[in-house]
Amino acid sequence: MIDKLVKTILHRPFFIFSFLALFVFLGINAYFKLDKKLFPNSNRPEIAVVIVKPSASAQDMATDVATVVEKELYTIDYVRRVYSSTIDEVSVIRVEFNYEKDINDAANDVANALDKIRSQLPKDIQEPQINKITAATAPIITLGVSSENLTLIDLRELIETNIQEEFLKLDGIANVDIFGGYKKEIQIVFDINKLNSLNLNLNEVINIIDSNNKDFSIGNIESNSSKILLKSTNKKLYINELENLLIAPNIRLKDIAKIDFNHFSNSAIYRGNGKDSIALAIQRNLNTDVVKTIETVENKLKVLKEQYPYLNFEITDTQKTTIIQSNENMIESLRDAIIMSTLVVFLFLASIRQIFIVLFTIPIVYFSTIALMWLFGLEFNIITLTGVILALGLLLDDTVVVVENIQRHYEQFHEDMEEAVQNGTSEIMFADFSGTLTTMIALFPILFVGDYPQTIFGPLITTLLLALTASYFVSITFVPLISKKVLALDFKWIIYIEKQFKKISDFINRIFVAFFIEAFKNALKSKLVLFSYIFTLLALFVVSAKVVMPLVGQELMPAMDTGAVKIKVATTPNISIKETKNILQKIEKISYETAQVDTISASIGSEAGVLTLGSGGGINDILITVNYINRFERDETIWEIEEKLKKEISKIKGIKTLEISDAGATAMASIKANIDVTLYGEDFKKLYEKALKYEEAMKNTRGIVTASKSWHMDSKIYKLNIDTQKALEYGISNEYLVNSLQSILRGEIISSYKRKNETPLPIRILVENSQINTPKKIENMLIHTPKMSIPLSAIAKIETVKQPNIITRENLYYTIDIFGFRQNQSISKLMDNFEKASQNIILPNDIKMKHTGDIEQFEDSSKRIIKSVAIGLVLIFLVMVPMFESLKIPLVIIFSIPLTIAGASWILLLLDYHSSMSAMVGFILLAGVIVNNAILLIHFASQKLKIGTCSKEAMIESIKVRTRPVLMTAISVSVGMIPVAFGWAIGMERLAPLGAVVIGGLIVGTFLTLLFIPLLFVWIVKK
Repeated sequence: MIDKLVKTILHRPFFIFSFLALFVFLGINAYFKLDKKLFPNSNRPEIAVVIVKPSASAQDMATDVATVVEKELYTIDYVRRVYSSTIDEVSVIRVEFNYEKDINDAANDVANALDKIRSQLPKDIQEPQINKITAATAPIITLGVSSENLTLIDLRELIETNIQEEFLKLDGIANVDIFGGYKKEIQIVFDINKLNSLNLNLNEVINIIDSNNKDFSIGNIESNSSKILLKSTNKKLYINELENLLIAPNIRLKDIAKIDFNHFSNSAIYRGNGKDSIALAIQRNLNTDVVKTIETVENKLKVLKEQYPYLNFEITDTQKTTIIQSNENMIESLRDAIIMSTLVVFLFLASIRQIFIVLFTIPIVYFSTIALMWLFGLEFNIITLTGVILALGLLLDDTVVVVENIQRHYEQFHEDMEEAVQNGTSEIMFADFSGTLTTMIALFPILFVGDYPQTIFGPLITTLLLALTASYFVSITFVPLISKKVLALDFKWIIYIEKQFKKISDFINRIFVAFFIEAFKNALKSKLVLFSYIFTLLALFVVSAKVVMPLVGQELMPAMDTGAVKIKVATTPNISIKETKNILQKIEKISYETAQVDTISASIGSEAGVLTLGSGGGINDILITVNYINRFERDETIWEIEEKLKKEISKIKGIKTLEISDAGATAMASIKANIDVTLYGEDFKKLYEKALKYEEAMKNTRGIVTASKSWHMDSKIYKLNIDTQKALEYGISNEYLVNSLQSILRGEIISSYKRKNETPLPIRILVENSQINTPKKIENMLIHTPKMSIPLSAIAKIETVKQPNIITRENLYYTIDIFGFRQNQSISKLMDNFEKASQNIILPNDIKMKHTGDIEQFEDSSKRIIKSVAIGLVLIFLVMVPMFESLKIPLVIIFSIPLTIAGASWILLLLDYHSSMSAMVGFILLAGVIVNNAILLIHFASQKLKIGTCSKEAMIESIKVRTRPVLMTAISVSVGMIPVAFGWAIGMERLAPLGAVVIGGLIVGTFLTLLFIPLLFVWIVKK
């Protein structure tokens, strides 16, 4: 059957060439069409609900809003967790779903859940905002807009009115958030003393302004011939009209207040590249290409710079730089891998003609793989491009074993070229197919393990499976066809060069063959030698498992150096936003002095409904993203830079907590820190007391470089204690009193100011700040009651209390998180160190503790990977049984897999890598490759058994013939893995342990395979 298939292929060359040419064409086209990203999206579907209630305290928002919403959200299918963070007036409730939940279905379910409980929520909340948190949530590019000619008030207005919409019109843009600066408004600032002297009630004045600054449609005046609307136009179009508005007889608004264009007190500041700016955070549509969309924005930016020459547009953060750099590095790494692997193959084959075949084959396989990636909806990113590099060794394996076998038939058996191609391909096709199939089967279960491992490594495995398919097809079609022509070339200079190199290659090969044959014979002759082999192997296993692996440690995914540093600062509580900005500027200065900076994006505070920028806290919270030049252009690692930053920034006065971490410090955005200890309870004070102890333990944990808490119990507030009985005696309620004070202290938007062809400006009433800037002045303020005007102190007192600066909740409990960030210490060791540091902390029954950092995801993911390994082994065995028509031979082949463990563990220790998801996937890939080598050995020996050769002689003959291709495959694959193992691309550090495991496991495993598999084969196979 195999002979017929090969003959068919050899007699249909034009069909084969046309078919492959089609895929090459598709591959070239796909190369330019495939989307480019840094990593595939690994975050679970998430919905964020933003609810705003003006004037509400954080505690009231948590109790009346967040708690109610959280309970309802837990009734939705596939909910993994619900958590929230709340500050004054704003509560953000997030619901995280399992991977199988569609994000659109999730958004609909959340909207329906909110509709169900709408009557249970406070009536005065604003309409809840429902935001989908996806891979497209993070802005693809952030622009900082500044101007020397415009104030930040006018600049923000210009951006909101004209510039924002220019970007929204672009293809691929989903949203543009504006952050920072000030929103323009009309302010009416009252003099409270003048109001009191004229016996005017502020609330009554507000009502007069509101009622006399409206247009009314009164009705229609109808006659037999017409119908005309009667209107009352009282809306003021100019400031002087507002100033002259009558409040009382002979009293105009300008007599008791100042009116002007201004802005309300600021709760958010943005600085881009060291300048006061307005930020434009631009988000893409979920299915658009990141790089192409950024380039569209950049083209529009050029137009806007010409259109607005008085504005300074700067890119303050962008995903493009890292993605382009990473993709270029990956292509360079692939180039280097091809060169190194090809040289190895040449050293083993000593054949220029065979290398020509290999070099012809590589682009065909790669372009076919890229075509298949495009057809299967994959994209270019670190994961899939690593798969392309990994496929190099596998495609060389497929090609080389076919070419080498054809050459052997041509030279050793002196067959004519047509016959050599026919017989050589037919002889190796089964072994080649078996090896390819077992490798695919070993990888296949990862596509179905679920959760994080499937999400992050699914594209890698899919790419490898496609590459293996393309490689095998090319090796049994294209390779035999061109071998007929290339191997028959008879140029004297080629033959001469090949003969010289062949002498060296054959000499080296004879040394290895002689060694393994001698080792094989000695073990069969002497039980002492055999026992020494077995003892050495067992000792190697024990040391690797019991000594080396604990030293190696475990982690979810390795850290990576993308050049981005995140600096999170909480300043001394209750300082002004101006003082917070001064601290921010000092941090910026240090950042620029530490290393060469590309861009800086810095923010203070937050704006309601804006999730793309801001610290997520109040005016005492700073968040800075510093993008340094890439690691190939600087001498220091990002972790060394972080150490310098920490040392210098910690000297700045006014900083309460400092958290510095590299972008990508955790494998998933939902993981807040490498170690995250979450405490759950109902009492803030108890939670905080225990959190202080855990934070101290975290700081004392060896390997932790930054420790912090999610909130602090030191935010000072003034609490108004109202004597309800006395208030009622004066004829007022608590609500009346609170509303009166809110109008004075917070201001109130009472109307709007029309502008021609522009959005109306809000009109806000305020009181002179100098009259209300201390608690004493507030207590002395007059309150108008039905009976008389009285000072506030007659019915209320102000006291100072402390509360959390932010309220966090999860699983229907109040929470506090203690964060710990590392450099490159393994998570397992960090956890051991933390357990020792915190062993004396005793929690009361009403407080629960849970580790929610890397370790939680690692434990779940490792179980899934181990399960996929077990399934893969079973599938390999079941597939090989009918192939070899034996139960014993598949067991012998599978025995080669454990032989790789020692090499894999030792190389991790040597390179200071940790056992991670990448390393585990590397072991699965390694299992497929090493099994392929074992099949090459055993298949040849099995063929010899069929013609009557005894098992010993059959295996000796197999060692003689198969040692060269087995060693060549092992070394060429290992050399091809070097760019991966040493992280020769930005972001490839994440997968470096994968490459290292394959290299170490393959080198040691191949040596042990050639040593032990022949012995095992002889013992279990009958003569």
